[in-house]
Order: sequence, then structure tokens, then C-alpha cells
Amino acid sequence: MKQYQLVWSDEFDYTGKPNPEKWSYDVGARRWGNNETQYYTEGANVEVKDGLMVLSGRIETFQDSPYTSCRMTTFDKKHFQYGRIAVKAKLPTAKGSWPAIWMLPVDIRGKNRQPWPKCGEIDIMEHVTTNMNTVHVSLHTEKYNHVLRTQRTHFEKFPNFTDDFHEFAMDWTKDYIEFFIDGKSFYHYDRYQEGYDASEAGWPFDKPYYLIINIAIGGNWGGEVGVNEYPCEFPIEYVRYYNILEE
Repeated sequence: MKQYQLVWSDEFDYTGKPNPEKWSYDVGARRWGNNETQYYTEGANVEVKDGLMVLSGRIETFQDSPYTSCRMTTFDKKHFQYGRIAVKAKLPTAKGSWPAIWMLPVDIRGKNRQPWPKCGEIDIMEHVTTNMNTVHVSLHTEKYNHVLRTQRTHFEKFPNFTDDFHEFAMDWTKDYIEFFIDGKSFYHYDRYQEGYDASEAGWPFDKPYYLIINIAIGGNWGGEVGVNEYPCEFPIEYVRYYNILEE
């Protein structure tokens, strides 16, 4: 039976900007792919208040972009390899909003960077308002990715899902990645599943990754933006990282 040992977290039990010892910002526009046009600001679109880290998306022109938003990361603050990551959040419903909780490997940056999708990507939660109560999880790799339409992905619809906070979690080991919603298994990806490549080309998940929490606006998947429905908020109640203890 698995047990979990908490080793790192942010409970957002303070006020102001996110803790700079735990969080940094991806900043800028028009370089994120998916034809997104928001500008990710350096702290202007996030606030910690009332026990929540609140990311906001706004309709406002900034640096030639029609929208502003926020993309928080733990890069160079906290890197992860295996274990459980759990994030409790409430999804925005403004038309065109595209919130995500996901991970990229550390080696996507730096002198000897590995390009996407060869480097790998783990999507713990993605949501778009064209499928309002549907939650998506995915793994992207050199062999299995959305450009090739071969990504290992799963989605399900839940009634009234955007009404409340939910915990999105992932158990990550060298042999499998399993996603959970509110403590219940959502989908299990086995490294050695029949028909899949278990080498690095199909499973580049044996190395450090960092966490990203963001709201994109529009783009290829976010779709049409309902400007009258903004600003929108993506509140996060906690982010927790555990060691997995097998018994």
C-alpha cells in the first residue's frame, strides 16, 4: 500500500506576491506556441490573498498583445523527479480561458537544451471552455505528441465541475504515471504498456522536471475569447509535493 511523505509545499498562508523562494515567472508573448496571444507579466497578474494564489487573465493591450495573464513556474526554485504532486484549484469559466497545471523538464532550457517534444511534457490538468466540464491529462514525447496526433491522452466529463475547487494530482515513478482527481484514480499510464516504446523516445520521464501553472487565453485550443467575461481568475489553494513510500 502506498504512503506519502510531504516534503515541499506552498499553502499560500501569507499575503502579497508568491513566495520568490518557491516561484518564478515566465514572461513575454508570442513565443509559447499554439498561436496564443496573451502577454505573461512578471507578477502583475497574480496575488496571494485569503489563503489562495490567484492568477488572473485580463483583456488589456500590453506590449502589442491584446490580453495579459500569468505563468508561474518552479524553475530553478524546486525541481521534481518522481513522487506525488497535488494542486487544489478552481477552474475559470471565461470563454477562451485555458488554464493548465503541467511540467517541463529542466533540460528544455540551458546550453545543451533538448527541444520539445523530444524533451517530454507532463500535463496534470488542462481545461478549455469549449468543453466546459471536461478535464484532460496528457503525456507528450518524441514519439507520442499532439503534433503527430499520437499523444498519450485521456479526458472525461464531470457535471458542474467548474463550480468548486478540486485536487489534481499525479503519482510519478520510473514505471508509471497515474493521474488523480479528488483522490480518485483518473488514468494510469504504464511505461511498459504493450504497443508503446519504453525507451527515452517514448518515456523521457526519468529526469528532473519543474512545475508550471498558467492561464492561456485563446489560441489553437482555447478558441474564441468572450471579452465581456473577463477578467477571469484561476485560484490555487495549495501546491504539495510528496515522496511515495511503498510498503
